[in-house]
Amino acid sequence: MLFRDIIGQEKIKKRLTETVKNNRAGHAWLFFGPEGSGKLPLAIAFARYISCLNPKESDSCDTCTSCIKYKKFIHPDLHFSFPVNKTRDKDTVISDGFIKEWRDFLTLKPYGGLAEWYESIGLENKQGIISTEESKRIAYKINLKAYESDYKTVIIWQADRMHDQAANKLLKLIEEPPPNTFFILVSEKPEQILPTIRSRCMNLKIPRIEDVVMRDILMLKHGLDELKAGEIARIASGNYQKALTLLQEPEEYHYCFTRFRELMRSCYRKKIPEIMKIADELASLNREKQKSFLNYSLGLVRESLIMHYDQPGLVYLSDEENEFTYNFAPFITGDNVVQFKEELTKAAFDIERNANGKFVFLDMALTISQLLKQEQKK
Repeated sequence: MLFRDIIGQEKIKKRLTETVKNNRAGHAWLFFGPEGSGKLPLAIAFARYISCLNPKESDSCDTCTSCIKYKKFIHPDLHFSFPVNKTRDKDTVISDGFIKEWRDFLTLKPYGGLAEWYESIGLENKQGIISTEESKRIAYKINLKAYESDYKTVIIWQADRMHDQAANKLLKLIEEPPPNTFFILVSEKPEQILPTIRSRCMNLKIPRIEDVVMRDILMLKHGLDELKAGEIARIASGNYQKALTLLQEPEEYHYCFTRFRELMRSCYRKKIPEIMKIADELASLNREKQKSFLNYSLGLVRESLIMHYDQPGLVYLSDEENEFTYNFAPFITGDNVVQFKEELTKAAFDIERNANGKFVFLDMALTISQLLKQEQKK
């Protein structure tokens, strides 16, 4: 992964290359920002630039032995840590046990999120973790002498998934790292990382990809016309993996939309049997798809609120979504939007912690029905 391969983020790229050229690259970094913004590709490109034997002004050389190995993610001084769990095929909670799958994932979906990663390794309904055993493995690796580079780099993807003991172990490693060792933590939820770890890292916020940049890359790389590329860019809202999914697998987002529409209509009409049926169907999905539905719902509530206050230039919707939201928006107001958000967020939180999906979705839907009823009375 080179800096030039990364979509947008020009200011971030310049800042990272300047820190290396000026010998001001701290030993611990935290890259945080929304999903699909390019945090992980930036972390890899940064590590590659640090280790490059012949770095250029704004990128790695792409020809030295270090770059060639980085290209395949096989450099012996580049170490990855990421959430895993036992699967049908693997009885391990160590990242090294999934390294082949990880390299394939980086090659195919460098902008992918947890849902895509879990699906690629067949994690099903389990949650991935960065275990205490993993932290011991990291400590062992970084205390070895570097093989080929002057530097050893550890990239910890989804660092907020660290077990508490693993996080405390990592804190000690960051406080007293071996010489020429770099840690790059990558996270979408930095607030869930130990404050003591965050305070010892150079925090770098990676913003969402700008719509015009997304549109242009979709036109250039995928041959879309300007209108279609612009529509996908608006809906993706800065998430390149979401843009690719909309382009390649539109049925997933269509499913989320149709179920959300059905659920809201049933809640509005207080049709309890219909609500229960939809809740049962959503509960039958795997956990990551349930969370995807809830995240999608949060997004559509946001768009509805914006439409309610007549700000169409800030709305990111397809034609089908726009038609539904036009009628739904009057029921999303400043009086109830916080409660809507809280219910959807709480449901996602409960699903994350293995709560019974039927109860979670039914409870959420009944509360939403009450919120809609209150608006009907006004």
